Amino acid sequence: MNLDSTRFQRTMLKGISILIFASTAVQSSAIAREVNSYWIEYGNEPVLIQQNNNGAVQTLKFVSFQDGMLVAELEGGVGEISLPVSESMVRTLSLDNSKMPEIERMIRRGNFTSALDLLRPKAYPLIKFHQVPKSFTQLHSPIRSLIDTLIKVKEYDEAHDLLNRIQLNKVGIEYSQIAIALMGAYLSDGDSDKVAKMTEIIPVEGQYAVNIRPIVDAADALRAAGKYEAVIPLYRQIKTVVPDNVKKNVQMWLAYCLVLADRVDEATPMIEALEEPEPNERLFSLYKLLQGSRAHRGEKYGQALDVLTRGFVRAQTSYDWVPEMLYLIGDCYARSEDKLAARNVWTEIAILYPESPWAKSAESSLAQLPEPEQTIE
Repeated sequence: MNLDSTRFQRTMLKGISILIFASTAVQSSAIAREVNSYWIEYGNEPVLIQQNNNGAVQTLKFVSFQDGMLVAELEGGVGEISLPVSESMVRTLSLDNSKMPEIERMIRRGNFTSALDLLRPKAYPLIKFHQVPKSFTQLHSPIRSLIDTLIKVKEYDEAHDLLNRIQLNKVGIEYSQIAIALMGAYLSDGDSDKVAKMTEIIPVEGQYAVNIRPIVDAADALRAAGKYEAVIPLYRQIKTVVPDNVKKNVQMWLAYCLVLADRVDEATPMIEALEEPEPNERLFSLYKLLQGSRAHRGEKYGQALDVLTRGFVRAQTSYDWVPEMLYLIGDCYARSEDKLAARNVWTEIAILYPESPWAKSAESSLAQLPEPEQTIE
């Protein structure tokens, strides 16, 4: 190794980093507010890790993780070495986690602010090494504890920033569970744009197939919020990984969202390629919802009402799409000037499905209907 060359390269890299930072600093204040200041302060700090090779203990200063290799700085900063990561190698490593019991006690007692003050300088430098095997729990526990605590105290932007820095498809499923918890928090707050962003980073292939169910639930909420363009790529992604017995269901929802996004030309070949289920099959009513929504978009309200009603009478009240179907039936009545029928249907949604996002849509539409005339005896 040429030490003079190494020092020169380091000097050049530092100079480039300064220029990049200076360039970033002059960006607009709106962008500046999005920068995670804790990452700037702690994220690139080195991490001291002890390695025990058959009783020979040495402390290494790890500075980055590249191409599956842990990069450690040599003593005196004269160069770097790269160590391949493996399960056996990880078993020789140890971190100083002496503060973690104290931090965990703080969290249990609800002293979140003090816990975060200790966690941030501890966990932030570890994030760049998140791809090391999950068996290195000393490294992963502080990271997960930090993000969990941020969600508890509703520091959602910071939690989201950290999850975006982690390749969720290359770490243990525990990280996906944390991401799903944050997505659930956004759902509770009604922040559909943030929900859509979370669905983009949560993996669903292979061992992460368990994430499909919460992703589908989030898609239902996004669809109810009218975020059709956000849901369309989501369904396209899910369609490639779900089992064959679920694929037809997802194809129907994809076509349905294309219709609602006024992309009927794209949806029509998909709808026509679908074989109509038998009336006694579960998907029959969903198929009628798909057909009825296309007629509704084409302002053929009488036809839509007929198709949707035939689907509704074959549906069970437990089917996920029934509130949605009822809402469209009510809308067909309202547009056909049968305000009383529309009121009755929308009221039924609010009563039978109060937790459904379509109950909110029904209540909003009810508020726009004229008050029924009072009968004078």
